[in-house]
Amino acid sequence: DSMRPLLENSCLFANNCETIFREFRISCVHLRREREALDALEGKEVAWRFLCKLCRERPFLYDRVHEVLQILMMSDVWMKAFAEDPECRIEDLPPEIQSEIQRRAEQALDPASKTDGYPAGTDSSHQEFKASGTIAVVVQRFVKAKLLLNEASDSWAELGRGLFVAVSFTKSATEDKLQPAARFLLTAKLSRGSSEAESLLSLCQRGECQGILLLPQASLVSDLKDVDVRYSQQLVKSRAHVLYDAFIQTLHSTAADLMKEAKDNLQIVAGEIDGPPGL
Repeated sequence: DSMRPLLENSCLFANNCETIFREFRISCVHLRREREALDALEGKEVAWRFLCKLCRERPFLYDRVHEVLQILMMSDVWMKAFAEDPECRIEDLPPEIQSEIQRRAEQALDPASKTDGYPAGTDSSHQEFKASGTIAVVVQRFVKAKLLLNEASDSWAELGRGLFVAVSFTKSATEDKLQPAARFLLTAKLSRGSSEAESLLSLCQRGECQGILLLPQASLVSDLKDVDVRYSQQLVKSRAHVLYDAFIQTLHSTAADLMKEAKDNLQIVAGEIDGPPGL
């Protein structure tokens, strides 16, 4: 309801759109594991029109919108609402996610065309990782990425196509949960081939170069109580630092075990917990 007046009044939109989007984003993040609750949200058409307008007028918010879209794409109900609304245009959304939106919208309109879901993954380690609830990750695809390694020397790491992975740990996270998470990132169909979603493993084995840009983001572990965001389940920083370093090593070793000689086609770049804020 808070979005509709903004769509009807340009001044209201200009003054309040970022605040309203922030509230909507928080709601989506906390419903990403509650599919039924996400599907039940009302005002889907208004929300889609708002997101399209926001992207047109606030392109610097693409990264935040991308995060919300990744969540909404998991819902056929939300994608069907987008596909059936003539006022919603894929061209208004962030360019790097338009093809995914198009694919999911088509699947929502024709469920028979849906195969493995979005994103796909049937490995038992996927279920083990998802069920653990101790490591939170947000994954986004990129065509090209850079990470500032040393601010003083202006040193950057550059990657071609691949995945940006933000990771956080809960209080109950332990070392034994790291390998299933690493295997999930490498074998689930999270990246993209020439025409469809594919895993980093299959792409690298086919000779295509891929990258993983890994960054710690403690705020992924949070709870929404009333209108307040709380972080009571976050792992203490010193322990999170240990697990993050161990996760980087696990990602390298798991990639080597799965990919064998194709490991050279995968570039893994990891930022530091207290590293420079350049991306």
